[in-house]
Amino acid sequence: MSREVLFINIIVALILLFVLGCVLFRFRDVKFAFLNLFRHKRRSFSTIAAIVLGGVSIFLYGGFIDYSFWILKEQTIRTNIGHVQFYNQNYFETSNKNKSLIENYTQLKQAILETPELAENISTLSGQLEFTGVISQYENETSSYFSGLGIEALPALKLGSFDKIISGSDLSRIRADEITLGSGLAKTLNTKYDDWLDAMVVNTRGGQGALSLKVRGIFASGIKDYDDVAMKLPLATAQRIMGTDGVSKVLILLKDDDSAAFAAKLRQFIARHQLPLIVKEWKEVSLFYQQVEGLLSGIYFFIKLIVALIVIFMISNAMTMNIIERTREITTLRAIGLKPLRVTRLFFLEGIFVGITGAIGSLTLGLIIASVINLYGIEMPPSPGQTTGYTAFIKTNSPSLIWITLVLPILTATGASILPALRASRLNISDAFKFS
Repeated sequence: MSREVLFINIIVALILLFVLGCVLFRFRDVKFAFLNLFRHKRRSFSTIAAIVLGGVSIFLYGGFIDYSFWILKEQTIRTNIGHVQFYNQNYFETSNKNKSLIENYTQLKQAILETPELAENISTLSGQLEFTGVISQYENETSSYFSGLGIEALPALKLGSFDKIISGSDLSRIRADEITLGSGLAKTLNTKYDDWLDAMVVNTRGGQGALSLKVRGIFASGIKDYDDVAMKLPLATAQRIMGTDGVSKVLILLKDDDSAAFAAKLRQFIARHQLPLIVKEWKEVSLFYQQVEGLLSGIYFFIKLIVALIVIFMISNAMTMNIIERTREITTLRAIGLKPLRVTRLFFLEGIFVGITGAIGSLTLGLIIASVINLYGIEMPPSPGQTTGYTAFIKTNSPSLIWITLVLPILTATGASILPALRASRLNISDAFKFS
């Protein structure tokens, strides 16, 4: 919990404790303040309606943002990223990935899976070998640059589950000479399922490697730049053509989303065994996700700010009108001995009740509208750099979203009632009796 959230929670707790204390020890004041909401029904309704509409907009947009973050996160993690990755310590310092391989991958994998504090959190662990080269379809006289990825077929069903097979099938666990191509690369080569292609690479020793490979499937990840060059093949085949038993990186898919805690344990394992490896969490290697998250979070903050300002001005205006219209009433109470502090408390309670009513109404109406929207979903266009859209929904089970929907109206209404409440308590009795 951040300091800002803790500070806000403390303020809200103090407000609610103040109301509870008044209920227990100043019940007549609470009753009087609550009934005052019904004296000017039209004004009270318009004020609460403004709060509710603002709160509903925050709830719906916040739920949309939460779902968008969730679907983008899952798409990122399950498009050959995983929750946690680890690399050779020179991986990010050199452009020649053949010089930054993780050697003895099989033994390292076994050691990790035999470590209880790591194995209990791992759903899938898989090594991947990255390489590039030229691939050709001689019958069609076509060729293209490709970015190859050697993967393990079974773990890839989870780690690459967002890659959509549009022709053929996924990689085989038995046939080592069959590959899958990105839809853009397949189009460039004018190739289809069951065609034979020839790939040429520069291996880790600086020599040439060549292999004839059969197209088993064509996939689309939704990311155009990736699909235009992507080729997947079995890890053992990639290691053979590259002349190595190492991998470029190791991906780990967790049973839960606590990647930070697992990454800390993995770093301890690496330090204990003095391995030349570095650990990265999924968000660190996903620049696109960070940019989208920053953009949408900024928009959401701006909406919350606008709603808060509208609520503050609406409540301040409504309570100021109440004071003007109830000047004789206030001064009469003062004249019969009511202290200024008690007058302040009455108007302060009235503002809090407006905020609480608006908060409950915002959450209730927001849940109703969200449930209707979720029956059909919202068809969204492709994100920047992608080729396929998605159906968005409103995520309503987020504790932080429910928290902000309830807290914001209460805070703004309470804050907006402070100055009018103080102004009411400072009315001059003799001048106020002359008010018409």
